[in-house]
Amino acid sequence: MTAPRGISLRTQILIIFLGAAIVPLAVVGLWLTRSAMRSGEDLLRSHLTESANRFSAAVTGRWQYRQADIAMIAGNEATVHAVTMPTISDADHLYLEALAADVARTIPGVELRDVGGHVRWFSTPQSRAAQAAFRDQAAGAPLRGDNPVIRVETLITDASGQRVGSALTDVAAASLVPPDSARPLVPGARLGVRSSATGVVFVPLDARLPFTNADHLSLDGAPWLAVQRRITSPPIDFVIAAPLTSYVAPFQRAAAIGVTALLIVAGLAAVLTTALATQATRPLEQLAIASDAVTEGKLDQRVTVGGPAEVRRVGGAFNVMTENLRATMDALSRRSAMAAVGEFAASLSHEIRNALTSIRVDLDRLSMRDLGDPVAMTLVNRAVNSVSRLETAVTGALRVARRGQAPLKDVDLRVPIRAAAEVVRGTMAALPALLDLELPSDPLRVRGDEAALQQLFANLLFNAAQAMTAGGISRVLAESNGEEVNVTVTDSGAGISTVNLAKLETAFFSTKPDGTGLGLPIARQIVAAHGGSLAVESREGRGTTVRVRLPSGTNRSRDVNGSLKEATTL
Repeated sequence: MTAPRGISLRTQILIIFLGAAIVPLAVVGLWLTRSAMRSGEDLLRSHLTESANRFSAAVTGRWQYRQADIAMIAGNEATVHAVTMPTISDADHLYLEALAADVARTIPGVELRDVGGHVRWFSTPQSRAAQAAFRDQAAGAPLRGDNPVIRVETLITDASGQRVGSALTDVAAASLVPPDSARPLVPGARLGVRSSATGVVFVPLDARLPFTNADHLSLDGAPWLAVQRRITSPPIDFVIAAPLTSYVAPFQRAAAIGVTALLIVAGLAAVLTTALATQATRPLEQLAIASDAVTEGKLDQRVTVGGPAEVRRVGGAFNVMTENLRATMDALSRRSAMAAVGEFAASLSHEIRNALTSIRVDLDRLSMRDLGDPVAMTLVNRAVNSVSRLETAVTGALRVARRGQAPLKDVDLRVPIRAAAEVVRGTMAALPALLDLELPSDPLRVRGDEAALQQLFANLLFNAAQAMTAGGISRVLAESNGEEVNVTVTDSGAGISTVNLAKLETAFFSTKPDGTGLGLPIARQIVAAHGGSLAVESREGRGTTVRVRLPSGTNRSRDVNGSLKEATTL
């Protein structure tokens, strides 16, 4: 059963990357975009503020000149005579006309009134024509004219400081506002000026807009920024506005470059993260697939060890685990097979011993008779001995194969090897094939069961004989290095293919039509019961080599019976 799948590790890594990198980069990009507009506004506002300060200083400077002219008009003796005498003398009138003419460019209108508010003298024909209209008009109303003016009322005092009247002067707005060429404004900016007393607009910011108090404007669809100021003396309000685009554009270009760089970095980071996540998680995906296959019983699964060190360790551990699991399952399978072999061996031993017992009884009865032929008697006695020896070998070998135990006796390994060679020699001669024994002159001491060991080497030699054809040769080489005894059985037969070589440990497997597949498993069981090992090497067409290693009986470091008992688990 396959476990339900959730979000993959790769997806989780990408989500983490999106939250930890892409989102902050997006926030930075948004901040850059907004910062560009804000930086442009701040820069333009600072320039407009500086221009407003300079413009205010210029207006204030010009106003001081106008105040000097007004003081000269209101503070001379002819003006005092004009508002206090019943009639104005010609000399005073001429003086006032000349004075008004001198300041007419900046102060186009002068009106002198007595303490009762009656107009006593006018500087221009226009003001004289408007005498009736201004007679009852409150001070501060502007005179009419083509150019905008600011009306200023100044007290007229006599020599004792007593107020005797007032002088109303119309100051031309143009005399206070610097001409276009002299205005200290931001390039591309516009100026709007109005009287703070009357609200009359002297200089419109734009013909389509009234005088504005807003900071942000829109002219011709473009954003503008405005700075407003109020001057108390003279009483005017002015506004300076300039388009934002030219100031914001450089910052926006820089922000666009920054955002583009961030997008490129984010894109490259996303691609790199995806590639790294794919590379890092691919072994884990393979591991998950292989794990699912293992749960279905496919123990031959292996994963490619790659990726980060931790993933490589997991992959290597998985391969070792599956290899060990497969080896364990194979061992359990072999144990089951060996258990079946043991049961079969018990039955086989019983049947063989019954038949051998009957044959031996008949031969014993025959040997008691006088056959009258010495040769026949010799053959009968040899047959009786052979049957006894065969019964002993079969009984001992099957006992060891089934139980994994053997009687502990000192055995010269040369004896069971020679006995096995005698048993097989007839089969070798029938081929015909040569059997060559290379045994040392000194005893090869081991601890074990002589009959089982004879059956072990008999099985190996029978296998060698069955693998060879006429003219073949089989050799048995035995030697000791003090710690263990090594016996090598070789033949010049047809050899074993790689595929069949891997199946040799399987019980009942045989490539011979009449083979039982029990010879080599029983041989392995006998070797294991003696605490040794058996290895088979073969190349198809080159023959087979079987190497048997048994612990030396004179140098064993532990009780053989303990080893044999451990071998019973096989």
